[in-house]
Amino acid sequence: MRALKILLPVATTALFLVPALQAQSPAAPDRRWEPLFLGYGTEPEMDFGGRTVTSLQSLVSRSIGAIGHVGERHPGLAPAWEFPVGATVLLLQHEVGGHGGRAREFGLAPSYAFHYDLSAATGTARPPRSNEEGTLLAAGGVEADGVMSHRVMLDLLGLEGADGAKVPLALMSKLDLSLYVASAKRPGQGLVDQYRQGNDVAYYLFSRQAEERGADPAAVWDGTYAPMLEDPALDHTRRAARDAALWNVLDPSLVGAVINYFRQHVLGGEVRVHAPLLHAGDGLGLTLGTRAALGPQEVSRYLDLYAVTRHGVLTVYIRDLDSPVNRTYGAGAGVHGLRLGPGLELDLAADTWKEPDSIGSPHHGTGWNATGELDASLGERWGVAAKVGSKSRGFLPGLPLADGVYFGLGVKASL
Repeated sequence: MRALKILLPVATTALFLVPALQAQSPAAPDRRWEPLFLGYGTEPEMDFGGRTVTSLQSLVSRSIGAIGHVGERHPGLAPAWEFPVGATVLLLQHEVGGHGGRAREFGLAPSYAFHYDLSAATGTARPPRSNEEGTLLAAGGVEADGVMSHRVMLDLLGLEGADGAKVPLALMSKLDLSLYVASAKRPGQGLVDQYRQGNDVAYYLFSRQAEERGADPAAVWDGTYAPMLEDPALDHTRRAARDAALWNVLDPSLVGAVINYFRQHVLGGEVRVHAPLLHAGDGLGLTLGTRAALGPQEVSRYLDLYAVTRHGVLTVYIRDLDSPVNRTYGAGAGVHGLRLGPGLELDLAADTWKEPDSIGSPHHGTGWNATGELDASLGERWGVAAKVGSKSRGFLPGLPLADGVYFGLGVKASL
């Protein structure tokens, strides 16, 4: 079974990527630069926050490339600044949008420290009120990075593609979860030390255990909690996280986008990059993607099917939710960049999932979510974006834990 989990994304990569490298998306309109974006939304709003960060990545990378027209004259040098800039702005999404987003959602008054060695940390004015909050706070950084990477992937699949400078950022943010999980040591071999030093995944694992044992969340936050290392549930969660980390990194769609980044953007000098597709008919292209997320009572893996048309990107996914008690499933569908008219695009998404049982679990039953987003251009230079959605209580990456309505607003400006 574990071998099957590994072989599926590898096989789909070979199936979709090899022929797709010769099959590009339809020709895009002559629109070199994407508009700048500044957005805000209901906490922990990681999507519009991520759009703001990717916009910053484009602006800084574009500005560096414009010095002496070095970007136009020597496109092969683009990675020399696009990767370092991406690594820098990624800290904003990870700390402010991720850990900070969850902390603001729970009223914990976050503060941040950024260092010259590209390390950073998030602190709070008060400890989490529950271990569920602490678990989400610990995993919030890689959660926000995954949300941002997925958004860039959808843009890369669209008719116009995306600014090539965003691909390094999407790659690094995608790898963040997998690298964090891979760096976590085994219980009894340094995992406790990592937890007390502030390692996100180590804290995540022990916070989930503390939830199951009914331990004091303040003690977990302060590092005085005494973990039980010989715990079958802890071992199950650690193994599930490692499987999900591998699943997350073997993403056929992103692998193809990275290859096209070097072919189209670095070697070809094109500003915009398209993700490769397997053409399945007139105006229809297909590809697959994989994702993962660390939830408060489960580890999730996603398998995405993308169908790219002349009018928008259709998405369907299935979700595997793995807890130490049982395994459940979820599914979702959506459309990205549906053209309603000149300068007007619509996004729609719907999700449903069965909450898995877990020791001390606060959530049961079936969860659901529905989201709509509208992007509108107001003339040649300005535009707005608005999002509204509603969901049940429970974990869905990038969205509030509580049930109810959430929203986001943003402004676009073309320079």
